Amino acid sequence: MLDDVRRQALEAVLFLAEEPVSPGLLAEVLECDEPDVLEELAALRERLAGEGRGFVLRDVAGGWRLYTAPEAIPFLERYVLSGRSGRLTQAALETLAVIAYKQPIARHEISDIRGVNADGAVRTLVQRGLVEEVGRDEGPGQAILYGTTSTLLEELGLNRIDELPELAGYLDEVDAPDEPGPEHTRAARAVLQRGGELPSTGAARWDPEATAGEGPDPDGTDEAASSAGLSLEERRAREREMADLTASLERAAANAVSQLKTAMEAAEDDPDADSDAEPDTTGSAQNPEDLGETSRQDAMSTSRDSDEAIERSDDAGTASGEGQGGRA
Repeated sequence: MLDDVRRQALEAVLFLAEEPVSPGLLAEVLECDEPDVLEELAALRERLAGEGRGFVLRDVAGGWRLYTAPEAIPFLERYVLSGRSGRLTQAALETLAVIAYKQPIARHEISDIRGVNADGAVRTLVQRGLVEEVGRDEGPGQAILYGTTSTLLEELGLNRIDELPELAGYLDEVDAPDEPGPEHTRAARAVLQRGGELPSTGAARWDPEATAGEGPDPDGTDEAASSAGLSLEERRAREREMADLTASLERAAANAVSQLKTAMEAAEDDPDADSDAEPDTTGSAQNPEDLGETSRQDAMSTSRDSDEAIERSDDAGTASGEGQGGRA
């Protein structure tokens, strides 16, 4: 016979066992002889049956295990069914709504939408038969995809899942901004970066050209939208063109001044240029008017895009011609 401590340990092991336990293993665990274990098992079986307990001890599959009494089965079924028909928690309801409207959807996507771990809620919904596995994601890891079952449709009285009500009717009534098309994404981003807002006209797509002149906007939204007709790259290209044009103008002006200085220095450094000198009839000497014209043409060829350079080159040629004419 076993002492009280080993008798309690025997009942505890049988209570935790998920499969029949052999007498030899029980004897090894309890550190006693196997015949003593068999004697105690037989006595425990008789005692449970005689007292009408809710579980019985059976010798099956080469071992011993506790089972629920057959008379308690109807009550056990009622208990299990009552647990399945209980009300869902708020977390489970939110998870069910996400799956119903976004199915098929992976578990990590549900967690991202709700902002919390949804593993427990998904398991509850699967156990209730409201959600089931419908496939695998084709991406890395091949996550399990979940969808609703026909049981949910029966509970809601629907024939198809697309008969679920639109979510827009349950949201706050605010005018949603027009969604920009792919070709206007850069323009919309530019408007938002300026602190403006996209218009809410109810149009399917936001068009910056169509909404540019619809009236003043105290926040400057319309002005930003009208100026955002060009893409960011186009605006940057125009800015670069303006910068290049400014640099070209500055170079042209500098070249015009350089041409003027060169002409003036050439006239001042000529040792043969005096008042008594006879005019050169061979044509080798350059006419002062020709010198001014040459200066002007050189300045014009430097930058044809610069009106300012042309005017300065004209002034330079005229001054040079007058200066040399006086000395001649």
